[in-house]
Amino acid sequence: MRKQHLFGASLLALLGAAQAADLVVHEWGTITTIHAADGTAAGELNRIDEADVLPKFVHRYEPETTRYDVKRFTGKRPNVPGRPDVNMRLETPVIYFHPPPNQKYTAPIDITVRFRGGVLNEFYPDAGASVGVDTDRVSNKLRAGILAEWNGDVLNNYVIGTLKWKGLRLHDTVVAPLTDSEVWLAPREVNSVSVFNPEAGEGEQYLFYRGVAHLDALLKTKLTRGQLQLATPDNLAWLESAQAIIPNIWFADVRADGSIAFRTQPAVKLKQEGAGKELARLKRFSAADYTDAAPLRGSIKKALIAQGLFADEAEAMLNTWKASYFQKPGLRVFYIVPREWTDYFLPLELSVPARVTRVIVGRIDLK
Repeated sequence: MRKQHLFGASLLALLGAAQAADLVVHEWGTITTIHAADGTAAGELNRIDEADVLPKFVHRYEPETTRYDVKRFTGKRPNVPGRPDVNMRLETPVIYFHPPPNQKYTAPIDITVRFRGGVLNEFYPDAGASVGVDTDRVSNKLRAGILAEWNGDVLNNYVIGTLKWKGLRLHDTVVAPLTDSEVWLAPREVNSVSVFNPEAGEGEQYLFYRGVAHLDALLKTKLTRGQLQLATPDNLAWLESAQAIIPNIWFADVRADGSIAFRTQPAVKLKQEGAGKELARLKRFSAADYTDAAPLRGSIKKALIAQGLFADEAEAMLNTWKASYFQKPGLRVFYIVPREWTDYFLPLELSVPARVTRVIVGRIDLK
């Protein structure tokens, strides 16, 4: 009887391990920067338009050191001055879960995501939020001074925002919050299982979070009347390998009437010794270049799928960003962010084995 019990327990353990190993996790999101014609990055990006405010049920976190000083707020709000050192928005990363087909996934899941150089301050379902200093990288002198704990004054590469979800459960369906927000509803149109936080009593089709940071785009830009110049950024501290590849770049212009012109740039290589090196030149557009959004949308969708997203996930991402990507007038650059950058600045940890795909689109609005 005892041997049977041990055999049964061992079998269950093996089945559980196999189940966990077969968990597929997919994530997509956007990092947004704004560049002047000479390439200077704009700050104050935590001041947003009223239309970009998320539903009220989304959880918001403001660090204690910035909570009572509107000039130091890190949260994205319409009616704040905006922090000059916030030059990047991390926008709508969502995480989907795909268990093995025809199996009930019962293992609880802990997930931790960190943002180097920034603060993660909006999320759903509820999570434990914090911000601190990377003491491993701070010198002894600085560790003994103002950077021993983050005082809210300056965002930089030593600051790390953290979110922790504990004991998440996967379900076929959950009661998701009611909303008429298109940007919240669009990511639900994916054939994944729902995720539930039992402690908070909250569930959704996906995990959601976003934040702000003081980080450079992965491309330097210079805009002239005739062309856009792209170059390697000056700071490649995140690059540990010999090179990183940006596999896709799109230069696009959206007119007020909805017509769009765009050009694609083949893959470029970022190398440590090539900081500031010119990568490409793309011509500005003529009247004959403009058409509707379908070609640009189709080109980006193809690239998202090539990076590992399922087709419905790529479609959900493009629907979520339809207004900002394809309808808001202006010149902009889109690019696929190398996984090495994502894992350095936005490390993701799961308590269970999983096959993880992460696809981040960089967006630079050109002013």
